[in-house]
Amino acid sequence: MTEEHSTLSADTSVVSAERALSTVHGRISGLAGLLWLAAFAIGVAGFAVALGSDPQRAWMNVWGNFLFWTALAQAGVIFAAVLVVAKGHWGKPFRRIAEATGAFLPFSLIIFLLMYFGAPEIFPWMKPGFEGHINRDWLTHDGVFIRNGILLAILFGASWYFLRLSLRPDAPMIAQKQTGWRKAMLERLSRGWRGDEEEAERARSILAWFAPVLIGLWVIIFSLLSFDLTMSLMPSFMSMIWGALYFVGGWLSMLAIVAFLAHRYKEHYSLEDVWGKWEFHDLGKLIFAFVIFWSYIWFSQFLPIWYGNIGRETQFFELRVDNGFKPLLWAQMTLIFFIPFALLLWRKPKMRSRHLAIVGVVILLGFWLERWMQVVPSVWKGEGPPLGWQELTIALGFLGLFGLSYSLYQSVMAKIPVQEALIIGERSRGP
Repeated sequence: MTEEHSTLSADTSVVSAERALSTVHGRISGLAGLLWLAAFAIGVAGFAVALGSDPQRAWMNVWGNFLFWTALAQAGVIFAAVLVVAKGHWGKPFRRIAEATGAFLPFSLIIFLLMYFGAPEIFPWMKPGFEGHINRDWLTHDGVFIRNGILLAILFGASWYFLRLSLRPDAPMIAQKQTGWRKAMLERLSRGWRGDEEEAERARSILAWFAPVLIGLWVIIFSLLSFDLTMSLMPSFMSMIWGALYFVGGWLSMLAIVAFLAHRYKEHYSLEDVWGKWEFHDLGKLIFAFVIFWSYIWFSQFLPIWYGNIGRETQFFELRVDNGFKPLLWAQMTLIFFIPFALLLWRKPKMRSRHLAIVGVVILLGFWLERWMQVVPSVWKGEGPPLGWQELTIALGFLGLFGLSYSLYQSVMAKIPVQEALIIGERSRGP
């Protein structure tokens, strides 16, 4: 094993394999596990009660939460793929944190399949007497779920294959520190081991061509998913950048949660030399750039709709400024753009991990609201925005499921790469 392959190099320090292995926890904290399970149980109970009293409201909340957590989870795997394609040495310390979000993807697919039973409560074109102009060959109950179910299975399967290639070079060393099912899983992952050098080189060789394929699948499949699950809620509305709003929003949400978790792990494992001010500065610059980019896409959609003033297009914003939704639209844009823009405008705040973690939480709240606003105003016919215990409990359920899947994954792997198998080279400090 060479020095280049067995360490994660920085300008000022070298993080040894032993140091990386010290972040292998081997279990979930009892309190954390209890909180995640309690949140999930509350969510299931809340959904069951809401389903009995107001099925449409129950499924609306499942729809919005599915869109939020699925986009975030998939983007974590894409983050690693982008590092491969762009040779992003700066992002090596954050890669394992981002990849772990992919643990939610199997649950996401199960939830999507269950949403089949709630579709009649959500899709207006499935309701009796609907006379709007839609493509009936494309928008059918079975068609939407068979088409997108197959596409999501392909994307999630490709993502897990990517994770397997990414994690395999670390597996034998981490297995020595694990016990039980975690050790058995890592031993299966490292079956047929060819040696450190050969495994790292093989992973780099395959990922060099597979990463661009995965990114392309992400863009195409998530665009189609957003068309079918949200844009079709307003059958006469069309937007050519609707897909970009969805997957770029998921990417920014992922960067936000990485900032929050990196700060937490830095404090817990005393890894200031891994996640130092320069690493957070680079991450902060990326978050700042995508805050502006997502807002630019949003405004690029709004501006032509506003000056075109065509009824089938303006309905999107009319539904979000009427019936009491206008303050929520402003809150969404404040949380996603105005507050992060102001807090990340200067250089020094981006170097403080606590500051960046707070900004990350603000962005996550903003995008949860944005996904909810993509669904609810298009469907809800009641008086005023439906915000109550139903929304809170179901959101807690999704948070608990995501937290549990993420924690299980992170209890198996190291928080930083033990062997750098994606890209060779040293991290550098940006301007």
